[in-house]
Amino acid sequence: MVLLLLPAPCLGAQNRPTTQAEEAAPPLEITYHLRLARPTTHILEVEIDVGKVDQPSLDFVLPAWAPGRYAIYDFAKNVQDFEAEGAEAQALSWSQPDKATWHVETQAAGGTVRVRYRVYANDLTGSFSQFDSTHASLTPASIYMYVAGHKPDPVTLAVEPPPPDARGSWQVISGFTLATDQHTFRAPNYDRLIDTPMEVSAECRFDQFQNQGKTFRVVVHSDDDEDKEAPKLLAKLTGGLQKIVASEMAMMPAPDFDHYTFLFHFAPDIPEGDGMEHLNSTVIIIRSDFSDDSVREALETAAHEFFHVWNVKRLRPATLGPFDYTREDYSPSLWFVEGITSYYAYAHLLRAGLRTRDDFLQHLAGEIHDLEMEPGRKLMSAESSSFHAWFYDRSPQVQETNFANSTISYYNKGALLGMLLDLEIRAQTRGEKSLDDVMRWMYGRFYEAPAATYYLPGRGYQEKDILDALNAVSGGDFREFFARYVEGTAPLPYAEDLARVGLKVSTTVAADAPPSLGILGQPADTGVRITAVREDGAADRAGLSRDDVLTAVDQLSLATEDLATRLRMYPPGAEVPFTVQRHGRQMWITVKLDPPAADQYSISEAESATPEQVSLRDHWLGKN
Repeated sequence: MVLLLLPAPCLGAQNRPTTQAEEAAPPLEITYHLRLARPTTHILEVEIDVGKVDQPSLDFVLPAWAPGRYAIYDFAKNVQDFEAEGAEAQALSWSQPDKATWHVETQAAGGTVRVRYRVYANDLTGSFSQFDSTHASLTPASIYMYVAGHKPDPVTLAVEPPPPDARGSWQVISGFTLATDQHTFRAPNYDRLIDTPMEVSAECRFDQFQNQGKTFRVVVHSDDDEDKEAPKLLAKLTGGLQKIVASEMAMMPAPDFDHYTFLFHFAPDIPEGDGMEHLNSTVIIIRSDFSDDSVREALETAAHEFFHVWNVKRLRPATLGPFDYTREDYSPSLWFVEGITSYYAYAHLLRAGLRTRDDFLQHLAGEIHDLEMEPGRKLMSAESSSFHAWFYDRSPQVQETNFANSTISYYNKGALLGMLLDLEIRAQTRGEKSLDDVMRWMYGRFYEAPAATYYLPGRGYQEKDILDALNAVSGGDFREFFARYVEGTAPLPYAEDLARVGLKVSTTVAADAPPSLGILGQPADTGVRITAVREDGAADRAGLSRDDVLTAVDQLSLATEDLATRLRMYPPGAEVPFTVQRHGRQMWITVKLDPPAADQYSISEAESATPEQVSLRDHWLGKN
């Protein structure tokens, strides 16, 4: 499988014609009304009033995706009951030229257009919205249409929450304001509107703290609203967040906001958790009750999401803002915006005193394990993984794919590249510089530059600008590093770079590890269904195939015992007959088992470390 990157010039230019046209258009008066009338229906009622209309038609467009999640979701699937009227409440003609656009004829509008529609919302994730009897968790991109050609125009949002009930009044919580009884808000443009998620509920818990004159609010929504341990848990969560914020704010320039809101949801009945970054807020969803363990997970996620305040929300690739919401906005730099952020999440948990050195190194060893277990590491580069995120970043898969064998995670490889770059810079400069300096250099060069568009201050960077920053800060030449490890698929030099700080990587095989069959599988009624066959592994050589169901090992049923236990009866190299169901037919295939893979990774101190290496290590990890 060959995955190609588009030429870099295409990436930086794709949104410019649209942006220039939008900025040249006379602004309209645009007001959004959101009514939350009946929670049990999961229906959001939206009204958009547009004034100063002097053109024959307007297009109202609902995004196909939301920034921060690189997948086309087609939010328009949940739109219903669209209608349009003019100044005298007369119906206006409209059509739908494509799945996400409503074209309204405005000749008879009298200068004012009002559209109404309803949105079904019952998914608690950072991408979608949920409205039920406990709350409304609102991701604006899934709700609010924009007026084509007028994304730069200022907008007003008015929210009408449900009436008070036995729990009290529903509070409106967002990054717009610290007030919870304010229902009308202003945003300088559409992009800023949809970068401000909202929680509306009568069941939230609150806390807050200060750092560098800025207010940080902590909001928790959970189903166990009468939990007696909740006040202690909230205090523990807030205390951890204080340390994370202090550490990350100490590293980077103070962000340009007065307040920031952490919105947490603890929900054990959802399919998976989530975290989504925004300009001055984040939504963090934990698949668990509010507990000690879930607070630990929430803090780890928060360390990642808060670092996005700088890395991607402000210091951003050229294609990520302003956005084309109708199609994919490609970038080869997601390894940097997400992977480097993952690396810094680990680093700041350590610097904040919330994790030990051993915890930090074990996190990195876990990232090494995850990449080394991926066959796709030999096929897909960090840049290609970034560019092709639209194929697999929580994107629904209808057709069968070979992603298990042909792809890697830009989060995973990016985190390891962050570690290696940090170590390389520290070694080359004898501890005088680090990746921290690169982040600050880029932030000053790009975000603190004059605004290039209406969206935000500063301008976006290209992939080559990351290389230029590394070279400028280190005084070295990272071109070969980039060619081999970022653009290419060469094995990452863990051992060499960790040795620079007196550390070593070790691999071991678990004592009870069975011989390797070389498959990924999942339980089936009669045994194990193969979901992926590893290239050149035992199963591949024997002719086993994806979707084969293994029902027995040497006539011993796999319906009554798991595969690993059955395989432990045999030594590596044993030739073992498997009973296989394929397309309704039973067959027998003999497999020569491979040795178990070394699947346990650790990073530890090298006994031969020199004083200089120990000094670099202590500067990197801090003193014990």
